[in-house]
Order: sequence, then structure tokens, then C-alpha cells
Amino acid sequence: MRTFLICALLGLGGALTAQTTPAPQRSTLHLRQRQQTNLTGIWVGELLQNPGGIAERFELTMQLRQNGVFMSGTAYVSYGELWAEMAFSGYELPNGSWKLTETEILRAAELEQLAWCMKEYSLQLNYTKQGLTLHGPWWGKSKFGSCVPGSIRLQKKKTRV
Repeated sequence: MRTFLICALLGLGGALTAQTTPAPQRSTLHLRQRQQTNLTGIWVGELLQNPGGIAERFELTMQLRQNGVFMSGTAYVSYGELWAEMAFSGYELPNGSWKLTETEILRAAELEQLAWCMKEYSLQLNYTKQGLTLHGPWWGKSKFGSCVPGSIRLQKKKTRV
């Protein structure tokens, strides 16, 4: 494409002339691609609850199934005789963290005066000497209202060959 510049020549008749200049060369834009790590697999660790909850620390296992920027799976949380398995789904945010939301309780130990929290997680992936880790805050609601929030720490379970 050419850009036309019209230049007025100062002279007796005030004549106009057109001068052409080549269009600037387009530079190829190289966007840095984020390295894709497949998070599919079993992750084990702990769910921590801030003071005021029924326990400070729960065991947590998550089965993740990643499909591009989408995630689904199950979370199994336990504390002694208390346990529950929840289904969740979510997606990757532009900053690389994962937003996961529990959608239903699949099975659980019966609780008389307690209710399981349906949680949301905001998880960040890290590479450590021990392997891949996911960590971040959680918050949620039960039939009794808002739950005491906390955080989770998970490590990808190594598969044996």
C-alpha cells in the first residue's frame, strides 16, 4: 500500500503535485507463547481452614482432567471419619491461574449439625524441586451460609512407569 503525500509547491501559480513514498515494512509480531503444562492427573495435599472452622487441616485429593483452558474433575476431602467427594469444573484465567468451582456433592459422610462447603478455588501452578504444585485460596458456602475460608496446597502424584 502506498501513502500519498500532497505537497504544495510555492510558486506563481500555486500548483499542486503528488509525491509517493513507500509504506513502512510490516514487522512480524512474535508473541511469547505460554508453555502449556498438562495438569491432568491425581494431585494430593491438604486443605487448610482459617481459625473458626471445624478443623485446621483436611486431607485433599483432586483428580484433574484438563482440556485446553478448561478443567473438570473430583475433589475428595477428609478429616478423620468426615469425608466428601465433590465434582468441580473451571477454566484458566489470562494470568495463568485456575478458577475452579465445586458443582455438586457426589457422596459424603452423613453429618447431623454440619454441612459441607461448596468451594471455589483460585490456584496457581508452581514448579519446585519436589515437582509441580498447585496452591491458592478457597472460599465457599454451605446450607448454613458462608464458610470459614482457607487455602490449599497440592502436589502432582508421580506416576510409576
